[in-house]
Amino acid sequence: MRLERNKRYLVETEDNTKIVRFYDFQGAEQTCQVMNYSRTGLAFVMEDGSLVLRIGDVINDLRFYSLNKEIYRGSVSIVHIQDEEDEGKALSSIGCSFNDTQLDINTIAKGDKITKLQNDFMDFIRSMALEDNLDPEFVNLTSHLHYLFTGFQEKLTQDEEQIRQEEPEIRKLLIETLRELAFDALFDEIIRYYDRFTRITSRFTHSKQNFIHREFFQKRLMHFYMKSKLFNRAYTKPLGYAGDFEMMNIIYRNEYEGDDVFSQVMNKLECEEAAAKAVRNRRTYLYEKLGEVVASLTKGDTVKIFSVACGPAMEFFDILLSLQGKELSFNVDFIGMDQDELALEDARSRIEPLAKEKKNISVSFIKDNIKRLIVGKEAEKEIYADADLIYTAGLFDYLSDRAAKRLIHKLYNFLKPNALLIVGNFGLYNPQRFIMEYGGEWFLIHRSEEELKGLAEGLPEDTTIGVEKEPEGVNLFLNIKKPSYQHVNP
Repeated sequence: MRLERNKRYLVETEDNTKIVRFYDFQGAEQTCQVMNYSRTGLAFVMEDGSLVLRIGDVINDLRFYSLNKEIYRGSVSIVHIQDEEDEGKALSSIGCSFNDTQLDINTIAKGDKITKLQNDFMDFIRSMALEDNLDPEFVNLTSHLHYLFTGFQEKLTQDEEQIRQEEPEIRKLLIETLRELAFDALFDEIIRYYDRFTRITSRFTHSKQNFIHREFFQKRLMHFYMKSKLFNRAYTKPLGYAGDFEMMNIIYRNEYEGDDVFSQVMNKLECEEAAAKAVRNRRTYLYEKLGEVVASLTKGDTVKIFSVACGPAMEFFDILLSLQGKELSFNVDFIGMDQDELALEDARSRIEPLAKEKKNISVSFIKDNIKRLIVGKEAEKEIYADADLIYTAGLFDYLSDRAAKRLIHKLYNFLKPNALLIVGNFGLYNPQRFIMEYGGEWFLIHRSEEELKGLAEGLPEDTTIGVEKEPEGVNLFLNIKKPSYQHVNP
């Protein structure tokens, strides 16, 4: 932590040792991370906080904890709320002032240092006996996988060095053959490993078990997985979150990418597993839905399509390719919205050159976020209204149920009568889930069909709601069809 001139102590983002707890107006207990504090008040971060709290509200029993010790309990008044978007979540900075007493800052600082020293030393002691706390089958399986990767890396490195000495005309063919041989030998074996890891971790009943086993797995094997371009990006999160547009592009390319043969094979292995296949199938699924809309158009029609958190927007690129060389008697307005300017630039570079060749096709890319969609000014959202098709895939995997429900209701209001909203979400079946979480620290919110349907709760009763799957059965798609007539509010 560091000290500002105004004596406000800032808590580092990764420091989760300082939290507040309180009950909201619905009686639900909230636990929120503290951002900063002073003698007279503090600020904490809360998902969708501006939907729960307002400036001037009083929280009668707020408890402030530092390193599991309660250091304040009493009444506070909300004096500041600021919203921002982070990894698809609407986060609010809530500032409040203490109503009952002031904090003893010196005592807190001393207590923090002592407690931190104690905790660090105990962590060291526990780490020395880490394997005693691990599932023996998990340890044994990790060791076997380490042996397998080590052997393949050594063999591929040796063979690649020898191939580099060959004449250029045979060198490329030999490298391609080596890659394919290694992939074929490893793929089915790796899948069997992941199935066994999944069976072991499914027995864990506490988050701490997952934590220590994931730590052990990464210490033994991460130097292998970091060779994969896909998992390297998932783990390092250069844009601050996993599942960014470039990760999607890597999955779409599905190639032997990397600086050496072993790296190329590691990348290809992860791009050929079930979840990655499901992402490619998702692109095909959305392309077909777009195609159905376009095929239904007649002369003079105009269709408006809105992609939320559009990423690289490859499905619309595919539609544009399918329309090349054809005279269009109808008009297509496409809006791609994303919070990431780099994702929008990537989509623009691919889509706008094709769209410019068609005077009947209008393309707009807008930098916006989910928070503004839900609670922003209505005038700012007019561009999204009266859509014939709205779809989003890869966003709801990161949204809480509360945020997801509010967003679905908002998007539903943007639909024309008889229009369709499609919401993609990973289902409970995901054979790649173990390695995504343990190898890439890539965590998704997996939902069942019923849980996905439950996100549409509260929509008009005559709304048509169903769930579809892509061929792998990993990605689910909530389809919400608005009635052909407009509801009139009483």
